[in-house]
Amino acid sequence: MGRYRRPLERSLVINCTIFTVCMCVVLSLQTSLSFTSWYYGQCEKSLSHVITSVEHQLDVDDLQQCVRTGVPSQKFDRLQQALNLLVDDCELAYLYISIPRADGVMVSVCSATSAAERANGEEDWPLLNEDAENYTPESIRPYLDAWSTTGITFYKNDSDWGECYTGCKPLVASDGETVALLCADMFLDDMKAQKNQYIIQGVAFVVFIGVLFVAMLLWWLRHDVTRPIQKLEASTRNFARQSHGRRDPSLLMYHAPDINTHNEVESLSEAITQMSEDMQSYVEDVLQAEERAKSAEELAEGISKVAYEDSLTQAKSQAAYAQTAAELAEAIDKGDAQFALLMVDLNNLKHINDTFGHDKGNEYLRGSVDLVAKTFAHSSVYRVGGDEFVVVVQGLDYARRHELLQTLQTSLVDSQGNASAQPWERFSAACGMASYEPGDTYKDVFGRADVAMYEDKTRIKRAMGKRPNQR
Repeated sequence: MGRYRRPLERSLVINCTIFTVCMCVVLSLQTSLSFTSWYYGQCEKSLSHVITSVEHQLDVDDLQQCVRTGVPSQKFDRLQQALNLLVDDCELAYLYISIPRADGVMVSVCSATSAAERANGEEDWPLLNEDAENYTPESIRPYLDAWSTTGITFYKNDSDWGECYTGCKPLVASDGETVALLCADMFLDDMKAQKNQYIIQGVAFVVFIGVLFVAMLLWWLRHDVTRPIQKLEASTRNFARQSHGRRDPSLLMYHAPDINTHNEVESLSEAITQMSEDMQSYVEDVLQAEERAKSAEELAEGISKVAYEDSLTQAKSQAAYAQTAAELAEAIDKGDAQFALLMVDLNNLKHINDTFGHDKGNEYLRGSVDLVAKTFAHSSVYRVGGDEFVVVVQGLDYARRHELLQTLQTSLVDSQGNASAQPWERFSAACGMASYEPGDTYKDVFGRADVAMYEDKTRIKRAMGKRPNQR
């Protein structure tokens, strides 16, 4: 008996490791989703505050006039200064007022210039600047959608300068015309760095707890479970090897290991010890009963053969047929029946008995049954009357049942027409077959087979020039 391919300790280590890894993955995903959702919420609060602050300093009607005329006003200049201050104070990526067009052009009305950009010599963009940036239809679509809303719209924006989170609100003049979009962008780089930091910290914590848990679990398992089980397994395996094939009860000796775990393992060891002792006495009783059973079995086999086999033809008996009919009826009830019944009624048996004696009649019976049994080699033949037989067609014969029936009838015709054979060697029989169909009872199948057999018998008698009721 070989060693196990998956020892208990190794399985525990592998399973605990898989559990820890799964926990790390789940925690990473949960931390990522939770932190991202929280961070986006903080971005929305900050962007909402910036947009509200700009709105308080903005005269939309004056901005409308500036857009129509293309000439900046004093309020426009003050707005430009306010945006420049806010973009630095609020640590924004961009702060701008624009007009999106369906052709992908974003017309800049007013765009904040950060202190860093001014230090590099950049200047504020002019009013209605169309050369600022061209957008693809996909990238300008959020701005066009925000244009037709009333509140602040938030979305992620992937630009050439990095990934941003954008808030947009349409600026509506007193006459109801939407003048432009007020937009504020925040870079998401800090969010990614913080998220990764939180994930690393969470995974490190789970790994630490997992390693500690696995170490404690393995220590306990080795002391109270796996090592005692290994001792118990070794003793049991040794007992199984020594006792295998032995019929001498004195050799069935089990040497119990020293186990003091005070748990189920110790109880199992005691149970195995008691079982080995009981096994010795049981084997002794079995050996004695075996001798008694052997003679009883031989007697039962003889009785069974007498009860279920026809002694003359070696076909199965009427009692065996009754049992098979009950089994087929049960199979029909369960919905898994597949069989056919072949009724065989021998012709000329009375004539042979009366003319040549019952010994020749018996030869005629045996030869006829042998012909049927050889044709339907994978089915059972039952004698249900003096010259009446039933074949339960199943298994390999069922698929070829019509072909085999034709073969049997041809063999019977050839045998009957064999002028060189003795009369009791010229076999003749009427045959009728019916197959089980869904919805049938066993009696339905038997009835159709019986009718088919009598029709065949009538046909044979007419061919022989006899009346249908003439034997």
